[in-house]
Amino acid sequence: MAEEKDKNINNNGYKKYYDVLEIKPDASFQEVKNAYWHLKKLYSSESPVLIAAMDEMPEEHRLEIVTRIEEAYTRLKEYYKVEEKEKVTSTRQWAVTHNVPEFAVYDGNALKVTREVLGVDLKEIALFTGVPLGHLKNIELERLDLLPPQGYIKVFLRKYAEYLALDPQKVTSDYLALFDRQKKK
Repeated sequence: MAEEKDKNINNNGYKKYYDVLEIKPDASFQEVKNAYWHLKKLYSSESPVLIAAMDEMPEEHRLEIVTRIEEAYTRLKEYYKVEEKEKVTSTRQWAVTHNVPEFAVYDGNALKVTREVLGVDLKEIALFTGVPLGHLKNIELERLDLLPPQGYIKVFLRKYAEYLALDPQKVTSDYLALFDRQKKK
């Protein structure tokens, strides 16, 4: 599997971006992010390491390195987004062929059960959707008082549903109805 990914990266020209970030081509997106932030901090104009070596590295050379780091991160971020869309499509296909349970109403428990049946970790969903892990946990546990305003919840639910290959409209409307009922109490 890693060999297949290496081959795809080499064919698509992404290996050079991994090299710029000083990581292996089979790195996770979190590793890409960590490397990016590390190098960005290292090559910052306020970096103690660079301040000590200012005579040895001209400013234009530092800026060129920072530009390459930014480009590498941007390209790899795009690559992982495409890869994630392909994964969501395959998850949707897998869910259809493996009879993942459908619920009459999607509440927090239904979302959790669906996620667990699909074998998806909540941290993975947070990483790829940008929804904070704490909010995803609160959605599943229906800790409505700990969730942000409804506009945010709607966006979070849509992203969560899309990641699990569920109907975002149904999940959002079902969950928000629960939210509204709880609010009226």
